[in-house]
Amino acid sequence: MGHYVIRVNGNLSRELTDAFPSLAADAEPAQTVLHGYLADQAALAGILNHLDMLGVDIIEVMQVPPARRPDGGVE
Repeated sequence: MGHYVIRVNGNLSRELTDAFPSLAADAEPAQTVLHGYLADQAALAGILNHLDMLGVDIIEVMQVPPARRPDGGVE
């Protein structure tokens, strides 16, 4: 499906970020950014539902467009 970035309020603990093995987590001041490739809409919905059940405040969900190679192909 694509590469996604999910920005949430607060710094999530290692225990919480480990609950999302398909995503990498980067701590930023007062926020955590989860990002990674998700296979389909159901995977994205599952992640968002899980964050909601944990009481995590979701700030932003963004799909990152594929990078273009100099030859015009998609990476």
